[in-house]
Amino acid sequence: MLGDCLDRMREIPSGTVDLILADLPYGTTCCAWDSVIPLAPLWEQYCRVLKPRGAVVLTAAQPFTSALVMSKPDWFLYDWVWEKGNATGFLNAKKAPLRAHESVLVFAPGQPTYNPQFTHGHARKKTSRRTVDSECYGKALKLAEYDSTSRYPRSVQFFSSDKQRGNYHPTQKPLKLMEYLVRTYSNPDDHVLDNAMGSGTTGVACRNTGRAFTGIEMDPEHFGTAQRRIFLPLELAA
Repeated sequence: MLGDCLDRMREIPSGTVDLILADLPYGTTCCAWDSVIPLAPLWEQYCRVLKPRGAVVLTAAQPFTSALVMSKPDWFLYDWVWEKGNATGFLNAKKAPLRAHESVLVFAPGQPTYNPQFTHGHARKKTSRRTVDSECYGKALKLAEYDSTSRYPRSVQFFSSDKQRGNYHPTQKPLKLMEYLVRTYSNPDDHVLDNAMGSGTTGVACRNTGRAFTGIEMDPEHFGTAQRRIFLPLELAA
């Protein structure tokens, strides 16, 4: 969908989106495409189109991260840290640490779909655990025994840039990162919305993982790039 997302989202029927996954403009540069979308009307549309078990997953960097969390604190659940392969901020390296991460913020009206992406092939870990009765966390069910070479995901995840395969947008996110988030917060055939589609990486991730996708972008050039990428054969898209 080409146009302003606050206008075009009104065309999406209420309660039809399983996951909103977007790389919103952070407002950290003077570029026209980096203007922050007004958050109050944005959340109005997010709340309207999202299903009860849906999630809103948004990438961010400070100070936009804090503004985004405080724009909907009653829905904010937790954050991930995306560790980058290449750091930025070399011009200020003598004044501040190089920036090698961004945040991924997770919002939801309740418990959303969550499919933990296990990693495999770790050293075998075998343990037993007693029932926990904690003042802070309440009573947990007894886990009698654990014996596995798999591990649950941690909140810090590393994904290297794939711009060497195709540099389509200044803030382009790694395809593997977006596929990871799509798999974690939706199921096959679910409906995913990206209201700041850019060059279409989220759309490619949905196509690769068998999700339905709606993308909105106001820049005609980026919109054309997204269309070409999403409709490329699987083996050619990046």
